[in-house]
Amino acid sequence: MFTGIILPLITPFKSNGEVDEQTLLNMADGAIEAGAHGIFLLGSQGQGPAMSLEERTKTTAKVVEHVNGRVPVIVHVGTTDLRSTTRLAVEAEAAGVDGIAVIAPYYYTDHTTAEIDAHFMGVAKATSLPMVMYNNAKYSGVNITVDWLVRLSEQIPTLCGVKLSYASPEMMLQYVERLPERVAVYSGSTMYLLTTVPFGVRGAINPLAVLFPELAVSMWNAIHDKNWELAFKLQDRVNRASLGISKIFKQSGRSLYKEGLRMMGYNVEVFPRWEALDLSEASLAELRHIMEIVSVLDIKN
Repeated sequence: MFTGIILPLITPFKSNGEVDEQTLLNMADGAIEAGAHGIFLLGSQGQGPAMSLEERTKTTAKVVEHVNGRVPVIVHVGTTDLRSTTRLAVEAEAAGVDGIAVIAPYYYTDHTTAEIDAHFMGVAKATSLPMVMYNNAKYSGVNITVDWLVRLSEQIPTLCGVKLSYASPEMMLQYVERLPERVAVYSGSTMYLLTTVPFGVRGAINPLAVLFPELAVSMWNAIHDKNWELAFKLQDRVNRASLGISKIFKQSGRSLYKEGLRMMGYNVEVFPRWEALDLSEASLAELRHIMEIVSVLDIKN
C-alpha cells in the first residue's frame, strides 16, 4: 500500500514541444531527496491527457528506470477509451511501475454507470498492478461516490486506493469509514492532513506540494510521529502557502508551476504544453514571497 506524500510531478517540455526528459528526471531526484514517499506521473499535473500514448509510455519507462526502486512510482493511465487505457496500463506494468491510477473515461460525460464500471474492470483484467481510482469530477465529469466505489472495490480485487482530488475533510472521512481496509484514501490537498490523517487518510497527492516538498514531507512526518505542536505549526505554513499559490493559479493558470520550479533551480522551458500567458511581475513577486515563506528558496538578497 502506498502512503505519505506522493508528489505529482509536472511533465516539462522543451521549446520544440518535446518532453524534457532530463529536467523531469532531475525533478524526480529532487522529490526523492526531499523525502517524498512516492511519485505520481502523468495525471492532470503531469499533462498525461495532453500527450500521445507513445510519449506517455516512453516517459513512464524513463522515470521508472531512473528512480530504480528508490520510491514507488504510480502512473496515471486514464484516457477516453478502454483500449488506449489498457494499452498504457500493460506497457506501464512492463516498464516496472508500482501502481497505476485510472480516471473515469472523460470528455463523453454521458457514459452510463455500467459503461464506466466496464472501463475500470477492463483495465483491472488487463494488468495485475495495484489500481488507484483517480476521482476527479472536475476533469472527468464523473464523480465516483462512496457507494459506487464500495461496490467497485468488491469487483476489483486490485483496487488499492482512491485519490479524492476535490473533497472536504468530511467527505474524505466518509470514504475512509466505508471502504475496506485495503483501499487507501488519498487527499488531493495537503491542507487537511492534520485533521484527517489521524482518522485514516493514508496520504496526499497534491499538485501544489511540488513547490514545497520538504515542508509537506516534514508535516507528514510530524503527524506520523504524533508531534502535534510541530505538526500544527507546519500545517499552518502549508495552508498559507497553498492559499497563496491557489490565488495566483486562478489569475495565471499552470504557468505558475513553471516559474516556481525555476525558482527552485529546475530548467523548465515550457509548461503547460498549451499556449499560456507568463506571470505578471506582481504575480512573480507574490510567488517568490510565498516560496521564501516556505523556505523553498535560499534567498540572501
